[in-house]
Amino acid sequence: MTSAAPADYEPCGLDPEDAPLEAIEDPSGAVVAADHPHKGPQKGFAGFLDVVAGNPFLSAFLVVIPFGFLTHFLGMQRWLVFLCNFFAILPMAWLIGKSTEDLATYTGEAAGGMLNATFGNVVEMLLCVAGIRQNQISVVQCTLIGSILSNMLLVMGTSFLWGGYNLAPSSKMQYSKVGASAQSTLMLLAVLGITLPTVYSMLMPGQQEILDISRGCSSLLIVVYFQFLVFQLKTHKADFEGEEDGGDDEYPDMTAWTSVVVLATCTVLTAFCSEYLIDAIEGTIEAWHVSKEFIGIIILPIIGNAAEHYTAIVVAGQNKMDLSLGVAVGSSCQMALMVTPFTVLAGWALDKPMSLNFHPFQVTVLFMAVLIVANILRDGESNWLEGSMLVTAYSAIALIYYFETSSGNLAAGGLAA
Repeated sequence: MTSAAPADYEPCGLDPEDAPLEAIEDPSGAVVAADHPHKGPQKGFAGFLDVVAGNPFLSAFLVVIPFGFLTHFLGMQRWLVFLCNFFAILPMAWLIGKSTEDLATYTGEAAGGMLNATFGNVVEMLLCVAGIRQNQISVVQCTLIGSILSNMLLVMGTSFLWGGYNLAPSSKMQYSKVGASAQSTLMLLAVLGITLPTVYSMLMPGQQEILDISRGCSSLLIVVYFQFLVFQLKTHKADFEGEEDGGDDEYPDMTAWTSVVVLATCTVLTAFCSEYLIDAIEGTIEAWHVSKEFIGIIILPIIGNAAEHYTAIVVAGQNKMDLSLGVAVGSSCQMALMVTPFTVLAGWALDKPMSLNFHPFQVTVLFMAVLIVANILRDGESNWLEGSMLVTAYSAIALIYYFETSSGNLAAGGLAA
């Protein structure tokens, strides 16, 4: 039947006179613009197939998912189990992000923000919970630090590089100073929340005290993160939207029910694959002759950041820097202010000694990285040279952990070591 488009579905980026006057609503609940019959979600499984066809590179890894299960249950070599489950999680992380994004278009802003906050980094959450359950506390802490560094330095750096290469030399890559400043300050606050328990542990060691301090700081950081959501989505929404955001038509590719099914299925499969991957870490370290910290800080963050990395680079090449920064720095804020505290609280619920007592070297690296990023973002403009500096910083950190031996002990602090 023909009806007016629902109030919570807005044809993004269209002028009033260009906006479709009517929308066609099919029995599945899909809403398609009447004057854009080729746009909008496809019914049922067809919508999912469109998404898969739209990204053949990541979709190709879907065939690895059954091998992740088979290698685990057949008791094959640990490094092979690790590798298969690593590549199995990659496409599911992308599908989780895509289904969350599509599902958010059918909800209000508040519910959409909560969806993105909950499922935006669900892969990292599942990996960390699996690590805590298997007493891999140092790997969990390394993964948290590595995900933050990867988003801030590698993802944002390559985005600046590609944006500078793809645009004319005279073009400027500009973004909102207010939004960038708010995110930079939040990252400094997160570093403070991690530094305090770490330094306290060095000066006055005590396991229960560190756990209590970490749980208290984690609760405060989560509260700050939800305040930031209100700031970003409600009170200062315009400061996080660039001028270029108003020119694109944005339609979901999947219906609401299809998005829910894909989201639920991929989340469950990712939970199993995460358990198998974490279980295979020890054997992988022995086979590859690398440190546990290299696996946690460099390798594991790739799983959750691959799709985000691709998105940030593509939109940076289109000079949509506010969107690119929202992916890169926004994901870092999510990791530091929500996923890291969530992991501490999850450890509390599982009665495991997960705390914010990180290794002093990790805290130092994180603090210096945040300072570099905050200094780069302060002027509201970026260029390819700044991107090169960020990638260089990340490469230097990766080199240190690659050449580290088990005796180097750059893992978690005294509590988790």
